[in-house]
Amino acid sequence: MKYSTLTNLIYAEGKTVEPKIGDGATLLQWSDRHAYTVIEVKKNYILVTRDIAERVDQNFEKGPQEYKYQLDPDAAPVRANLRKDGKYYIGDQVLKIGYRHEHYDYSF
Repeated sequence: MKYSTLTNLIYAEGKTVEPKIGDGATLLQWSDRHAYTVIEVKKNYILVTRDIAERVDQNFEKGPQEYKYQLDPDAAPVRANLRKDGKYYIGDQVLKIGYRHEHYDYSF
């Protein structure tokens, strides 16, 4: 698992919800997070697409970030596999199901 910040670690450890088509999802990276939408559900994996996340706050690098999300009709589907720990992964990164969140860490 490649998440490092305390915030992403806390998000990754919560209970996994049963995914449904249309649910939001968040890919937890080192310190960034990216918004996705569930488009297909299978027994051992789901397909998701990256959302268009438009930043709507005026805080720039120093304040809280707020985004408006919409589906990207041109986004390529990505497979997230269900592992024995009950979490979904894209590669070695946790995909948290049930909420959609975008965040860029400008300190890197």
